[in-house]
Amino acid sequence: MKKPKFKLKFPNLSERQKYWLSSIIFLIISAIILTAFLEYRYFINDFGRMWDFIFGSPAPFYFNALLMFLMLAVLWGLFGKPATASGVMWGFLTLLTYIHIKKYNSRSFPLLPEDFQHTEQAATLTKFVDVGSIVRLVIAILLIAALTIAFNKYLSKKLHLRYSTPSPSWPKRNLLGTRIVIMVVAGLLFFFSTDFVRHNDGSRYEDTFLGTHFTAWNQNRNYNDNGFILGFLYNLQKLRISEPDKYSESKITELKAEYDAIAETENAKRKDPAEEDVSVIIVLNESFFDPGVSFQGLNFRDYYRYSGDVVPNLHRIMQKYPSGHMYSLDYGGGTANIEFETFTSMTDYWIDSVPYTGLLPKTGPIPSLVQELRARDYSTVAIHPFNGGMYKRNIALKNEGFDTFITELEMDFTEHDGKSDYINDRSAYQQVLKTLQDSKDKQVVGLITMQNHTPYWGDIYEKNEFEVEFEPTINRETRAWEIPSYFQMLHSSDKYLGELIDGLDKLDKKVVLLWFGDHAAGLFDLLADSEIKEERDLSRLVPYFVYANYDAKFSTKNLPTTTPNCMANTMLNILGWQKSSLYYLVDEVCTAEPILTQNYIQDRELNNNEVMRDYELLTYDILSGKQYWMK
Repeated sequence: MKKPKFKLKFPNLSERQKYWLSSIIFLIISAIILTAFLEYRYFINDFGRMWDFIFGSPAPFYFNALLMFLMLAVLWGLFGKPATASGVMWGFLTLLTYIHIKKYNSRSFPLLPEDFQHTEQAATLTKFVDVGSIVRLVIAILLIAALTIAFNKYLSKKLHLRYSTPSPSWPKRNLLGTRIVIMVVAGLLFFFSTDFVRHNDGSRYEDTFLGTHFTAWNQNRNYNDNGFILGFLYNLQKLRISEPDKYSESKITELKAEYDAIAETENAKRKDPAEEDVSVIIVLNESFFDPGVSFQGLNFRDYYRYSGDVVPNLHRIMQKYPSGHMYSLDYGGGTANIEFETFTSMTDYWIDSVPYTGLLPKTGPIPSLVQELRARDYSTVAIHPFNGGMYKRNIALKNEGFDTFITELEMDFTEHDGKSDYINDRSAYQQVLKTLQDSKDKQVVGLITMQNHTPYWGDIYEKNEFEVEFEPTINRETRAWEIPSYFQMLHSSDKYLGELIDGLDKLDKKVVLLWFGDHAAGLFDLLADSEIKEERDLSRLVPYFVYANYDAKFSTKNLPTTTPNCMANTMLNILGWQKSSLYYLVDEVCTAEPILTQNYIQDRELNNNEVMRDYELLTYDILSGKQYWMK
């Protein structure tokens, strides 16, 4: 007896009706499964956390599934086959979540819309991931494509997911008009149903009809509470700067006049940098962190126990020269934002995006410490031992006032440590010293290093001297070899820092150095993922100091814990140098809010609202407004 072939049966329905009913049911089921898959991948392949989100927060989960269904419906209209729509979405989510996992593992931070401003640098970014994982990704996407083709060939007809009319006309035969209607209706429904998230009021907390709230200052919490799709859509607004209330030419002109008057009075008491004949070096040391840091009564060594001193030269320098800690804007990344704040003394607080990629390419020249000294006949040189197009530095640094930009292609020194992919700090510092020696001019030299950048493979160095004891967290077993490798890298970087100071001590040219780490590596999950704010704060503190190879008569040795927007101004103040009106506004800002970043301030109101409002107006005017301040 011949075995009957399987085919889904819908009695009393026409073939067209079976197609519509089967397709809708299929896409609903696919939407739920794909949304669960997206959350599973968002939680770094943690089934338990995915399960808790689905059944602990059913309203946001099913709303995300509804949005997934609408996106699938658009693809259904585009391709004409529900199975193809699901396969394409599955492949896309596999790629998207691969990027998210790589970012999260290095920075403990979810994928954001602003990350796609770097798509033109995709080839460069592949240096930060292992080739094996990319191969596995390609195989996974090819497998999804093969399964989709097989499904369409062998099962679509049996499940009534394929239908065409007998019309000789191709558009009618393939239901083209109906598919266009599906795409338009689904697209409009998606657009209107997400208006509440795309156009939120920007408050610290904002309640939603789903029983959750959006959290402006903590995107991990935002994604955890609302799901990946809603969390991602919420951040779309951050690709633009909203115009502040009371922004106008008259307001900015009035503000400028007020601080011009302050500058005229105060500068009469200060030294002119041009007459000091002192060159200025600013070093952003990539991912440099002090594992001996303490803050608010907490000590890093209590969480990650190790023996010895990882950064002895740093500690020696900080005891001798003015020093303190910078509260980083980010953890595990965000270098360009920290760089932007340091050079310009403006803030990313209201932007919460990447000014280098989204704003500075359009601004033209903007105020900065570099422009400040350039106007006093300093020559200006930026050095970055990597791709000059990364974060569009080739444009951003020029608009900040750097006339010369030396990248890895122009460097005279290109030594690497062990198996590291990056030019080491020794070579970067040698390039700085050569730049200073080759010119008799007063100079501003800005260096952004690369040695300590992720990844932290265990075999970069032949021997890792620092054994670290800590409790491994879920899905973080690799930290057991990453952290010792990172500490060895810091130890090497610290050695080269000592060599830089020795070289500057011998230099026949007066220099001042502002040196700082930009953020910790994204390896310290016990702190960064903690529910306790003070523990999270500890993972964000990095060292900074101001050094001089002459008797600079610094006004203090103890520098405040602050964010990068205040550091250049702090240096100008302890040197007693004259400065422009912008920095007198920054004086008041850094008194009111010395640590100005959402991760630290969280949901409290800002201090001194009037000064902070003026600062917001200035930031908007220069970066996205009419630039009245500069006229």
